[in-house]
Amino acid sequence: MSMTKLERLTLTNFRNFERLVWTVPSQKIVAYGPNASGKTNLLESLSLLVPGRGLRKARIEDLANNNQTQGWGIVGEFSNQQYDSNFTLSTGCFPFSSKRQYRINGNIIQNQNEITRYLAAVWLTPQMDRLFLEGPSGRRRFLDQLIISLEGYYAKELAAYEKSLFQRNKLLSANVLDHNWLKAVEESMARHAVAITAARINFIQQLNQINIIQKAFPETLLKLNCSIADYLMNHPALVTEDYLKQKWKMNRDQDAENRSTALGCHRMDVVFFENKSNISAQMASTGQQKAILISVILKLLELIKTNKKIQPLLLLDEPLTHLDSYHRKILLSSLLDIDSFVIITGNEISDFYDFEKNYDFLNLNHGKIV
Repeated sequence: MSMTKLERLTLTNFRNFERLVWTVPSQKIVAYGPNASGKTNLLESLSLLVPGRGLRKARIEDLANNNQTQGWGIVGEFSNQQYDSNFTLSTGCFPFSSKRQYRINGNIIQNQNEITRYLAAVWLTPQMDRLFLEGPSGRRRFLDQLIISLEGYYAKELAAYEKSLFQRNKLLSANVLDHNWLKAVEESMARHAVAITAARINFIQQLNQINIIQKAFPETLLKLNCSIADYLMNHPALVTEDYLKQKWKMNRDQDAENRSTALGCHRMDVVFFENKSNISAQMASTGQQKAILISVILKLLELIKTNKKIQPLLLLDEPLTHLDSYHRKILLSSLLDIDSFVIITGNEISDFYDFEKNYDFLNLNHGKIV
């Protein structure tokens, strides 16, 4: 399997980049510079070339350089020697429009899943450092983003479930207890909840089977904390759907009083723990938590390569934060052995001095290459 190489990136009116045409010198890049120089924006632009809302999950109107009336654009040019072909992926928004457009080789596409045949991306951001200190919703979103990286259809299942969940809560909050109406909404919820839960179970089983090569990082395992998952593991999908519909019907009065739905895959949590010591990430030190996150990202990278037969882009925003010097060197060394385009950000170039011959350095300042 040959590497999918990023050859050129062009940004127009994106974030703090008024215009950037970057011809990529190699596939191992360190982007450095002061705060607000555009490092994270550069990574975000690459993350928006694959399905989804990117590493910041930003609103479309927040992506333009000055205001949404000007529009914005991202164009990535790639090559893959195995298929002896070059391809271009682009996304953006026209002036005075709030709708994103996607193109492959200049042709407009309607289904984002078409992009997954060409490209995937995996990222790590500083916001993820709070993953184990916050509530279940953050860990749930993190897990769902991992699954979207592997399975493009999954985002549609999430959106459909959330739409049905919103409708049910709205009906109950307004005291509209129409049996037929609620039945139809709950049937939709059950169908999508089972599909989402099955995808989560399958993904975690696959991820837990992968052993990362670099043993300096912990062998991290994931476990779902979800009553629906527990039920589905022991019953067929259709039986689980019936179980959920019955539960929601019984809980209507209580859910109406609480103005929310107590049972559902939107209540799931996921536990991260180190396999050898069986210590959960919540109990680990800050440095250990960062190592656990990196372990999960590296395992996801291998899983995508195995299942999709493509080499994902690896976008690491300040990955050295909270790591000791030993793990910093191990990480930077390990990334050189990965057959993927890798871009790492940092504020200080001195953090990478030991690897100045192995990486190409990109100095950014106020949306420009210095």
